[in-house]
Amino acid sequence: MAHSVNLLPWRRQHYVARLRLWCVVWGASLLLIASLATIARLVFWQEGRINELLLTAENGRTTALAANIPQLQQRQRQQQARLQRQAQRELTQAWQSTLTDLANLLPEQAWLTSLNYQQETLELEGLARTFDALLTLETSLRHYVSFPLNRTGATRQDAQGRWQFHYQLTRSAARERAL
Repeated sequence: MAHSVNLLPWRRQHYVARLRLWCVVWGASLLLIASLATIARLVFWQEGRINELLLTAENGRTTALAANIPQLQQRQRQQQARLQRQAQRELTQAWQSTLTDLANLLPEQAWLTSLNYQQETLELEGLARTFDALLTLETSLRHYVSFPLNRTGATRQDAQGRWQFHYQLTRSAARERAL
């Protein structure tokens, strides 16, 4: 006699096990999707918050820099003025040696009444008590290295017996290279 086997409880048990497995898989999937959505939302929220903080910091930095612009411009103007004064001082010091040399060339009986410098030309006007002092001055100017004598102007004697002179000296190219 054949024994009949009732597979109905086994099928039912197997069905319930599969149903549980699929419920766990679907539930875990839904939980994973919900978790990922929550994490993504938090990440986007944090990025937005970070962007807001960065924007606030950038605005603060821009405001601070804008507040410092007048001070920086003032410093820049002061630095430019300082550099101009220094350049003027150096130019004056360079001229000091030239003018000292020129003063040493003048004989005791000659003096300058006018000194003019334009476009590399130095014009000297003055008076000399004697004609010998005038000749000594002219000879010295011809041998002056920094500003050799370029042209002699009118020389005449005034009513008081003094000799009026006018000389033009041109800056030497050798002197320019030395500076």
